[in-house]
Amino acid sequence: MSAFLGFLSFVLFIALIVGLVKPTIVLRWSKNPTRLKVFGYWILSFFITGTIAVLMEDTQSNVDLAQDYIAEGKYEIAIKTLNDISEEDTLYNQAQILIHKADSLNYLREEEKKLAKEEASKKELEEKRKKAIEYLETEIKSINEGVDFSTYRGAIDVLQMELLLFSAWANIITESEKLEDPKINSLVKQLRLKVARLQTKEFPIMRKEYTKLVGNQLWENDIDVSANGTGRKYINFSGRIFAANKNKKNFQTEIHEILTMFRFKQSRYRWYKGADEYTYYNIYEGKDTDLVAFTK
Repeated sequence: MSAFLGFLSFVLFIALIVGLVKPTIVLRWSKNPTRLKVFGYWILSFFITGTIAVLMEDTQSNVDLAQDYIAEGKYEIAIKTLNDISEEDTLYNQAQILIHKADSLNYLREEEKKLAKEEASKKELEEKRKKAIEYLETEIKSINEGVDFSTYRGAIDVLQMELLLFSAWANIITESEKLEDPKINSLVKQLRLKVARLQTKEFPIMRKEYTKLVGNQLWENDIDVSANGTGRKYINFSGRIFAANKNKKNFQTEIHEILTMFRFKQSRYRWYKGADEYTYYNIYEGKDTDLVAFTK
């Protein structure tokens, strides 16, 4: 196209020379051909030719720029640049070919990214699987070798550390179950069963220990504390302070959370020890075998 425009400019220049010599040869359709008219038509033709050349140069620049973008792997930008070329443009077909090329390369790159991401996910999943198996086998082994729970006695905050141990086991169990792996599932069942047995044994002991510790703290306030029932699930508070319902409610509000942690089923308040009537609050309604689902 550039060669054609060059040839056209040459023809127009020849026409200008001829017209300036003899206007009638160039302006045959004009009734009054003059050199001035020849020059005017030449200026108009020159302007039109120049405009076409500029537009073609812009289009060619877009094509060249798009090819550079494709070479750099910037396919989406290349496609956007080529889409600006209209159907009337002589470079439209070339632009469409480049769009197809850029689109194909972009698709291949996206597929490569997808495959790489899938491969990374597989590696990550395999790594999680290995760690889960390692954690499960380690915890099962530690339980089989025996856990010294006597170290969690003597203070309420130390007693809560035992709850954290059960919470850690619960977390390992729940997170491992998400992996849905046959070997992991088998190990999870073993650990869950062992933890459930330990909790069945330990929660009554923890409730007894908590009752003793809190009883020692409240003795100076003339409040007697005891626990009874199967598994010591009922905790009793007796003292003159509990003659007022407001005191019962305020006291229960203060200790409700920790009583829930140790899975007391019910707390009972009497204004003197041995009274037949008492006010009670229901607390934990689950079982001691339930996984410990808090991290405090």
